[in-house]
Amino acid sequence: MADEAAADIWVDSWFTIWYAPRATIRRIVDADPHKFVVGLAFAAGALASLYSLLNPSANARLPHFGPIGIVIGVAFSGVVSIISLYGLAALYRWSGGVLGGTATRVEMRSALAWAQVPGLYLQMVNIITAALGFDSTTVASSVSPYGIVESLIGLWVFVILLKCIGEVHHFSAWRALGAIVIGTLAMFAVIAGIVAAIWLAVKVIHPFS
Repeated sequence: MADEAAADIWVDSWFTIWYAPRATIRRIVDADPHKFVVGLAFAAGALASLYSLLNPSANARLPHFGPIGIVIGVAFSGVVSIISLYGLAALYRWSGGVLGGTATRVEMRSALAWAQVPGLYLQMVNIITAALGFDSTTVASSVSPYGIVESLIGLWVFVILLKCIGEVHHFSAWRALGAIVIGTLAMFAVIAGIVAAIWLAVKVIHPFS
């Protein structure tokens, strides 16, 4: 019975994350916060890359790499997505901690990965439309019915992200939004500091350039 209950968690979570994100991510982190995390992160990056390559509008501006090039590009995007997941998890664990959150990096990685599940469904639909040759600039136009639905789903996916972050940090979704804002500002501040340091170093080495 215990094995059946555990199996139900990993099957049901792919659907309950849509309408009960807090309860779903809580069951996941309590059961095994490592499970499927890397795979979900890889899938998110890979599918996004595949959509870009199949999208008629974007594909017209990209060089044609051939099947092998597409596979390499998709795999590379998946790996980059995994690296990004680890970086963002560390960032939001820190920024959430500033606001009183208690999530570990492992829990945060699980929250960020599983919050992408609804987006994977949407990405699959986009890939199918692109594979059928529809131009995303018209199909996904903001004034088209599909574009409106896509925008609403995208908004709800962001709400799911906030709820998942809030749950693992044991605070509200609004405070989770604050954690994202603080983390993002801190990241830009670090980048700006690095750029300024490089610029000053160049000026010191080449003062009259």
